Amino acid sequence: MKSRFSQDKRAHYELCALIPEVIVKQSTAEVKELGQCLLVKWNHVMPLPSAFQSELQKWMNYWKRQLPISASSVTSLLTFHADGHATFFPNLRELLKSLAVLPVGSVEAERSFSCLRRINNWLRNTMATEKLSDLAVIAMHGHEVPISKADICKRYMDLHPRRMMASSLFDGRDGD
Repeated sequence: MKSRFSQDKRAHYELCALIPEVIVKQSTAEVKELGQCLLVKWNHVMPLPSAFQSELQKWMNYWKRQLPISASSVTSLLTFHADGHATFFPNLRELLKSLAVLPVGSVEAERSFSCLRRINNWLRNTMATEKLSDLAVIAMHGHEVPISKADICKRYMDLHPRRMMASSLFDGRDGD
């Protein structure tokens, strides 16, 4: 990672080192260097930047004493902070909140944009915004929701009956 990307391109890489499974494997010198790097990049987020270095050392020592580590994900760490530990680690709480909302990759956003572009070209901008957004949601997340095409067709035919379908063999109704 360090060889492929320059220091400014991997701005959020250092935040991952705050995860307990990672920080317990680092030496005190590495944690001190990590603290300086995070302080330079993220001091605008920290409520008490002057206490960050000591807070980071306490964080590392806390998790070294807690082996085996129970909190392995960022969200479990945030619940750890919600349980009353936020007063001991206020700067780390803010950094972990930032880490929790950072996207892991851009694949989902790119997929959404390409899907929206495909729908927009197909419809030639003739559809209302509400219908377009509904179609986009179905196209992007339709694989997660089971949708039966037969049920959709039946509902549409029930809402919009035609005389032509009234006496059809396929309708199942007698020509009322």
